[in-house]
Amino acid sequence: MFTRNWPAGWVFTLSAILLASCHRNVFDADDYKEIVEKAQPVENIDKSHTWELTSTYYVSVSTVGVSMGTQHVMILSGNPTQGEGAEILAQLTMTDDETKYLAFAAPSTQRQFYAALADAAGTYTITSFRSNERSINFLEPIATKVKIDTRLVGLQAFSYCFEDEIPKPGDYDFNDVVLRISQERTADNQITLNVTLAAVGSLVQVAAGIRLVDFTYDDIESVTTLDGESFDQGYKKSVLPYIEGDNFLLKGIGDVPVVNLFEDAHWATGATAYTSEGYIPRYKYNVSKTTDASHEIIAPRTISYVVTFRNTALLDYFTLNQLDPFVICEYNGILMEEHAVYQYRTTPVLHEYTQPANATILPWALVVPSGSFRYPLDGQNIGFYKDGAMFGAYMASGHGFGEWAANHSKSTDWYGYPAINMVF
Repeated sequence: MFTRNWPAGWVFTLSAILLASCHRNVFDADDYKEIVEKAQPVENIDKSHTWELTSTYYVSVSTVGVSMGTQHVMILSGNPTQGEGAEILAQLTMTDDETKYLAFAAPSTQRQFYAALADAAGTYTITSFRSNERSINFLEPIATKVKIDTRLVGLQAFSYCFEDEIPKPGDYDFNDVVLRISQERTADNQITLNVTLAAVGSLVQVAAGIRLVDFTYDDIESVTTLDGESFDQGYKKSVLPYIEGDNFLLKGIGDVPVVNLFEDAHWATGATAYTSEGYIPRYKYNVSKTTDASHEIIAPRTISYVVTFRNTALLDYFTLNQLDPFVICEYNGILMEEHAVYQYRTTPVLHEYTQPANATILPWALVVPSGSFRYPLDGQNIGFYKDGAMFGAYMASGHGFGEWAANHSKSTDWYGYPAINMVF
């Protein structure tokens, strides 16, 4: 287990560096790099790392030669007719004798996919295709007119795991806020984002939002929620809120569209209430297998956001890889954003901030292409890897987080090999 045991004077030194840098709006990169690289649990991190575990695939789908009263097509991660669990990676409305194009996101390790063509009778014709194929047709199906057990099919979801101590290194358990997000095409001009707040391992206020990548604010007609639900229902914003405005759709820097999730992760769980003094109790939720004075186990809370677009032309290409979930944390009076997607780590959305980009360090957040990813328990390091020693929540030899951090082409399936006693 990796614990935070800072060297004498470490906190003062880093604070001095960051305080001075905040006033100048620039980091002392050399000092910062040395301090943070010594504190992190993996040495010799791959300098070319992008921390990506997914790929986006663009394919054409053809029903030319098909006469079955085609209704729609689903791209699936598995074959449900064989009793396999399968996730819906993409959906598309179609008719007979038609060709359309779509995109879907999937784990980069996956090589086999399936396409299911629904007819008017509610049965499916299924074909398979490889990850390197760019066209799909149903002229040589592997199954025809079959029923699909809906219990075996669910929406694809990704897990977004955050540390809350930016710009300092954290304890690397990546559970201070854990979001699970799935998306579904619910109308020609609508995408529904199902957002689950799975865990809050932080003891401080953390806000969250989602930037919609490749769109502008004017591309979005509205954002609503099913039944009008909100993570912030009943919340009293402070004089200096982390997120300005109460609307579900916000305009970010550069006119980008932002889905407003919540102002305070603890309140958003739905498991707390104001004390008589007006404070919000700060427990850690779903990061321990037992309940005690500081930890509670609760049912994760889900809010579904319906995003209506003005132009539907791009929605066939909408994938989870077009989401930029981020959290907002406070450090020394400065509001800073942590972006789950590494390539957006220096992209300000609601707050202008400076984040070091030149140090080769572990990110403050990870995107894992699994809706059931077992994140580390409170205080359990996700994966220590130094001097040939490897331990932590993901330490299986050949499938270790540390191995992946040291070489981006190795152990890319690490998230499927947890140490069961170290994960929630």
